[in-house]
Amino acid sequence: LVLDIGDGDPDESYCTVAYEKGFTLLLSLERRVGTPAFEKFFQAYINKFASKTLTSTDFKDFFLQHFKGNAKVQDVDWDAWLYGSGMAPELPPLDTTLAEASQKLADSWMAVDAGTVASSTLVDGIKRWSSLQTTCFLDALQIAATSPLKISTLTAMNGAYKFSDSKNSEILFRYCELAIAAEDSSIIPMALHFITTQGRMKFVRPLYKALHKSKMGKDIAVSTFLKNKSFYHPICAKMVSGDLKVENEKKSQSWEIPYGMIAAVGAVSAIAAVLVLRRRK
Repeated sequence: LVLDIGDGDPDESYCTVAYEKGFTLLLSLERRVGTPAFEKFFQAYINKFASKTLTSTDFKDFFLQHFKGNAKVQDVDWDAWLYGSGMAPELPPLDTTLAEASQKLADSWMAVDAGTVASSTLVDGIKRWSSLQTTCFLDALQIAATSPLKISTLTAMNGAYKFSDSKNSEILFRYCELAIAAEDSSIIPMALHFITTQGRMKFVRPLYKALHKSKMGKDIAVSTFLKNKSFYHPICAKMVSGDLKVENEKKSQSWEIPYGMIAAVGAVSAIAAVLVLRRRK
């Protein structure tokens, strides 16, 4: 959770670890002290640090001070949580009923991809599901698919669940990732619309990278980004420029224009000077 990036670009350190491992740490602390006590701590935390900058050490020290004398927090392995790599040192028990259903459906679609199950048997698979359960299913597919899914599998899945028409960005994003990896050209119009009508880096950057990596979308990714670069937040534009390797191209172009202007201005100035001298004679 606490990264030593040295002189590196902080934007390069962005990943889901801070979200997932950070969430697990907070949940683990809540389970130790109980929800009512943790909510009171959180209110005190907001009151103490509102509008201030603080570090992970500040959080740890304030937490331990707030629960001073509480034996349940004495054995928290803070070094493992904050500085250790890999999975969280402890996983609080969770009700995985909904996640298990998502995993089961993902396994069934992997069987469809392998040709051992008919897709027609899975048409009603996500009826009455929440969006979170659906994204869990798509995540499970991405994890299970060691190679891209067949286009026929994605076509059947999209026909059953209408993922490409989804207004939920989390669902559409994950389906676009699966379709681009499969070189399914039918997803390109939707993917391009998605990455040029909103600028969230968590969606935009991975999809540009996926398109650029694909055979069908490399040139389209570059041209689309250059056309819409000014639409994105400067940090997003900088990161995507690096991903698509277009910085050098744009830098060289930025130098060509000033030199051309300087040459033109110099020529005009020289002509003007000659005319002035002639008139004086």
